[in-house]
Amino acid sequence: MTRKPQRWPLAMLAGGLVAAHLPTALASGYHFGSQSVSAQGTAHANSAEAADPSTIFYNPAGLTRLKGDQVTNGITIVIPRGEYHDNGSVDVFGNPVEGNAGSYLPDSAAAPNLYISHEVNDNVTIGLGIFTPYGAKLDYQEDWAGRYGIQSANLLTVNFNPSIAYRFNEHHSVGFGISAQYIKSTQRGAADVKGASRQLAGQFVDDNYAATFLAAAAGQLNPILDPLGLGVPEQIASCDPLQSRDAFVDCVASNFADNVNGDGYFRAKGDDWGFGWNIGYMWEPTENTRFGIAYRSHIRHTLEGDTKWSFAGVSGAVPDPSTPPEDILSVLDPSNWINPGDFAATRLHPLHSKGKSNIDTPETLSFSAFHQLNERIALMADLTFTGHSRLDTVSLAIDETPGYPYFNGVKEGDLSVKQDWKDTYKISLGMNYQYTKDLMLRTGVAYDKSPVNGTDLRHPGFPDADRYWLSFGANYKFTPETSVDLAYSFVKFDSGKMDYTDGCSPAGWVPGPGGLYEDSGVRCTGNGGTYSGEYKTRIHFIGLALNHSF
Repeated sequence: MTRKPQRWPLAMLAGGLVAAHLPTALASGYHFGSQSVSAQGTAHANSAEAADPSTIFYNPAGLTRLKGDQVTNGITIVIPRGEYHDNGSVDVFGNPVEGNAGSYLPDSAAAPNLYISHEVNDNVTIGLGIFTPYGAKLDYQEDWAGRYGIQSANLLTVNFNPSIAYRFNEHHSVGFGISAQYIKSTQRGAADVKGASRQLAGQFVDDNYAATFLAAAAGQLNPILDPLGLGVPEQIASCDPLQSRDAFVDCVASNFADNVNGDGYFRAKGDDWGFGWNIGYMWEPTENTRFGIAYRSHIRHTLEGDTKWSFAGVSGAVPDPSTPPEDILSVLDPSNWINPGDFAATRLHPLHSKGKSNIDTPETLSFSAFHQLNERIALMADLTFTGHSRLDTVSLAIDETPGYPYFNGVKEGDLSVKQDWKDTYKISLGMNYQYTKDLMLRTGVAYDKSPVNGTDLRHPGFPDADRYWLSFGANYKFTPETSVDLAYSFVKFDSGKMDYTDGCSPAGWVPGPGGLYEDSGVRCTGNGGTYSGEYKTRIHFIGLALNHSF
């Protein structure tokens, strides 16, 4: 076992650094799912239909098909249902971490959208779209098995997308838009204080093996030594000094960690404005047939905000971090021990600090087709590719807090989550049926590939899997100028198995080749451990929109 001289307090870095999920969730795997009620009714197959101003999102070239002034104002209600079964999550030492995930998804959520178009002349149309491209909310039970990965997450976005379209002739149109996108994210997770205490206590014992060995040997003779006032704590005395060095070190470290109860907590908040663009082209070879191609750029965000630590729920006592390692007698005296949570809060983790994370939401490229088969039936399809591979490892850099008395000069490292997402696609097929003059029925199916690149890269902050859509919709005209859209979609996820291992450790370093008690010198924020389980998820989407033309 490799040893490095370390002070005992670093062994008490009880601020077990949390691996709460970063604004990683901001990537497009968190697409809200529906930007238009009319599109939702066909499982988003109608990009080339350009039925209303929501074409701004799907293909802005479709604006040229809209006459006069039009407004679409919709809302989509999401009713998710999810189940999680834990398959043996463990902490960094391989100990089981138990706890029920509870209803980790909200009962419901809603997102509005608003689209407006204005026909400037026969060739030019302008518009504005306001919509929610990304959204997520997770709320696990506070003591669930994956709490050292994440406890809760809340993501809110809004995108303002002014657009303009130009019709060259009856066959060709182009459209262009710019996006101003706001993102706000909050994540919370637990810190494994017990694991940090054990890991760093083991490092101290290993670095001071000879002294601890003698103390343990003396502890075997406690009846003789007690009259001399040299009592040895049970945490040391109960360990056999004649066992292997590694086993002895681990025994003492585990005993000290058993004094510690309760978790610490970490919260990260951040927001940002980002800017991008989108472009579309539409070809109409005949009056009843059209094809579209559209591209939406990635948007780079630098989320800045604050982080917050809390150790109010930590109890227990461990050797005082201010005790010099050579003063072994002070370490043996429990009256010199301290609550590790108190020390972590005052010398290791400022209550408030600043953080920053760079996130790129991915670009999309879509191809679509629409064909009016006869007076009643229209067929349509859409194929969209998304550049999820932009997301590899996402890190939250935690800034040093000026004036804070960091113990021994050790600062907090970056909080990183490995994702290694893959590029994906979504394919949708849909149909319109003109039931009566005023009532149009819609339906569609879709297959949406998940960006998660394996069970070992599925994090509890992103329990995603391949999705299957079945949608139904309707448009009813009250008057020639006013109509309403209704839509319902059922989305079933494939079973999402998770076996994610955090590469950091509660003590705040990447472990060296000598094991968990060796500080490699690479600082990080995390808890180690493996989150192992299986998710089963399904979602109901209900949409309602009011359309009006002037």
